[in-house]
Amino acid sequence: MGEDRLERLRRLGIVKSARDLNPAPSQREISNRVSVSGPRPDTTVGNMDNQPLEILLPGGRMMETEYGSCFVLDHVYPFSYEHGDFKLAGLQSLPTTVAATIFQDNRLADYNFEDFLFLDTETTGLYGAGTIAFMVGAAFFESDHAGRQVFVVRQYFLRDHGDESAMLHLLSELLAERPALVTFNGRSFDLPLLETRFMMNRLDGAVGNLLERPHIDLLPPARRLWRRRIGSCSLNSLEQNLLGLQRSREDVPGWAIPGLYMDYLRTGDARDLLRVFYHNRIDMLSMVTLTQRIVHQFSSPQPLDQPLDLLSLARWQLALGLKTEAEQNLRLVVDQDLPLEHYHSALQELALLLKRDDRREEAVLFWKQFAVSSLDDVTAHVELAKHYEWHDQDLAVATHWTEQALALAETVQTFKAKIRREELQNRLSRLKRKIANSYEE
Repeated sequence: MGEDRLERLRRLGIVKSARDLNPAPSQREISNRVSVSGPRPDTTVGNMDNQPLEILLPGGRMMETEYGSCFVLDHVYPFSYEHGDFKLAGLQSLPTTVAATIFQDNRLADYNFEDFLFLDTETTGLYGAGTIAFMVGAAFFESDHAGRQVFVVRQYFLRDHGDESAMLHLLSELLAERPALVTFNGRSFDLPLLETRFMMNRLDGAVGNLLERPHIDLLPPARRLWRRRIGSCSLNSLEQNLLGLQRSREDVPGWAIPGLYMDYLRTGDARDLLRVFYHNRIDMLSMVTLTQRIVHQFSSPQPLDQPLDLLSLARWQLALGLKTEAEQNLRLVVDQDLPLEHYHSALQELALLLKRDDRREEAVLFWKQFAVSSLDDVTAHVELAKHYEWHDQDLAVATHWTEQALALAETVQTFKAKIRREELQNRLSRLKRKIANSYEE
């Protein structure tokens, strides 16, 4: 190992690589350590001290490359495998044209989901030039030896930092076979990190610019659709609230993962890493079912869907220029039971959509629903006053709604309300002048 690499490892608090360590601590010493968030996974393999990963993880193998070797573990799932409330096969029946609309990238429509690579990294930290991905999960659909469709979750793992070039080389071969990507927050984190590591290892020419590839990043649409209802859109929260999945005690919280890897590098004891492999594998499976959930919610909303989800979807569709779809969903929302604040929001969105479409008479119905149920917001009253003054030219009705707005505004004692009251007073004075002038004529 070169002096420059040793120096970098020393700065990380690592004196030797895991392959060159002395034997692991005794069982008594290890038992004194506190395991993070629950017990280690049970195993039937005798004395586990310093067991190689191939023993701890049956099916794992060392893969040799011109850059060295890397530990690789595959989990193969049948097409019919159920992950929470969804089957993996369900994604294949959904059109990628919907993804093209959602992500405003027409290239996505040119692919099937067999062309996508699902990517997720486990890293030594969140930020900084020294951060590396010590595990990369790369999952994909393919046909097995019998021609059956399966889903493969492949995990590349660094026994120490010296394996990085080999891992990236193997990953580049997989990236060459599948041009499109699915990640969860990959645009902000995983892909920039991997690009940096490819560049640092002088392998960037093998993959090009990852951020320019057709890419489904699941975090932004999840936030658009569900943050209003469930709050946190962490993958774990989405699993519990939307995907019907509860992780087992084998899991480990994400914040603890870098520390577990550092412990492994210092001690050679890989047992706690089994939980990191589990965590990464579940992440990959959940990305498949979350993709299904997003595409289905966007393309096939139902009348009995959660009204807050429909409201969020309609707002998103409006931002994308899908007015017909947005109107359909907003009409579903205003017919359902939901908190007054969100009910008013839906009424306002629908009325504005109709107004901009020059369907003012339809908009009036929803402004009235808003106005009669409002306790502190005069937006609908003002819209009605404008409509009757300038379009229906019914000054008496315009005056009525202005007076209603002014009376409501008087109950709110804020600076903004004061400005609004002044505007309403001016409107009311103008309307009274108009009425007086009309009598004189």
